[in-house]
Amino acid sequence: MEGQNVLIVEDDIAVSQLVVEVLTDAGYHPVAVADHALIAETVALWRPRCVILDGELMPSGESRAWRDAAALRRAHPTLPVLLFSGDEAIVAEVRAARSYRSRAAAFAGIIAKPFAIDDLLAMVRTSVEGSPQADLVASIVHELRQPLTVIRGQMQFATRHLGQDATRVRSAIDQTVTQLARMDDLVDELLDRARVAADGFSLDVALVDLADTLAHTIAAYEPGGGARIRFVPPTGAVPVYADARRITQIVGNLLSNALKYGPAEGPIEVSLTSDGIDAQVLVTDHGIGIPDDEVALLFTPFFRSTRAGRIRGTGLGLHISRQLAENHGGRLWLDATSSAGSVFALALPMARSDAVPATRRS
Repeated sequence: MEGQNVLIVEDDIAVSQLVVEVLTDAGYHPVAVADHALIAETVALWRPRCVILDGELMPSGESRAWRDAAALRRAHPTLPVLLFSGDEAIVAEVRAARSYRSRAAAFAGIIAKPFAIDDLLAMVRTSVEGSPQADLVASIVHELRQPLTVIRGQMQFATRHLGQDATRVRSAIDQTVTQLARMDDLVDELLDRARVAADGFSLDVALVDLADTLAHTIAAYEPGGGARIRFVPPTGAVPVYADARRITQIVGNLLSNALKYGPAEGPIEVSLTSDGIDAQVLVTDHGIGIPDDEVALLFTPFFRSTRAGRIRGTGLGLHISRQLAENHGGRLWLDATSSAGSVFALALPMARSDAVPATRRS
């Protein structure tokens, strides 16, 4: 029944029982709690497909819906959270989606009290059965359409000038190859996004030197030994049990963002330190920074900063990278940001001499 689990957070017992009966009759498996403090452990235990969240008031008089929804968004970015409230001001604020807290909460929909049964069921059905798939399909269509358009145009151009202008034909072919490579990257990223949603990541874990992995990753992003990315490796090895390919993916995403969003010749600093328990990688750029009201959304899927402008991206890289870090038992976070740039931090547990890793783990 896990695929049909729906969590109801409602402190009014009569309302909660009514929602439970409606959802049960519709074939769902409702799980109801009255205490908001139980949300995290209930989600971990029952793995619901959506959460119906009421607006219980705190002693300050403010609704808990904002804080609880934002916490769920950080911990479970793909889990739809539905606002369940009779407060007209809160409902209006969520619908406008202009305030910081409404964007951080990122409600998937609104069930206004008093509710109509058909409206409640329609909202739950959309969240449980359609929303994640629709987001993924829409993202695939949007992201792949642009390179396909460029490829079509370049090939038509090459066909018209075939045998007439070798230089221009060669340029068109080069553009086509570039766009095909971009499509390949997009497909890989979207597949990883699908694995995140399905909790289907697997890691090929081995003992690796994190310093060596960083050096090789940096070399791939700055071929020819350029001086833009600055990294002074530690004097000794920094052993971690990890999937080297996935660690390269995380660090590569951070470097790619730093290169894209920073000034053309702006430096990027990479550091690696360890305290015997964790190894910590810092990637410091001198780019556009993250607005304060967007920080809470930074690692959510498909989010792109308003400062990104026309710079291309899917809004998936940081979301996937954080999941990969957590699958390694580590963490990935924004350590600092301002108009002068940002600092991203990756922490991974150091390898212990008595630890024997599994060859593969999810």
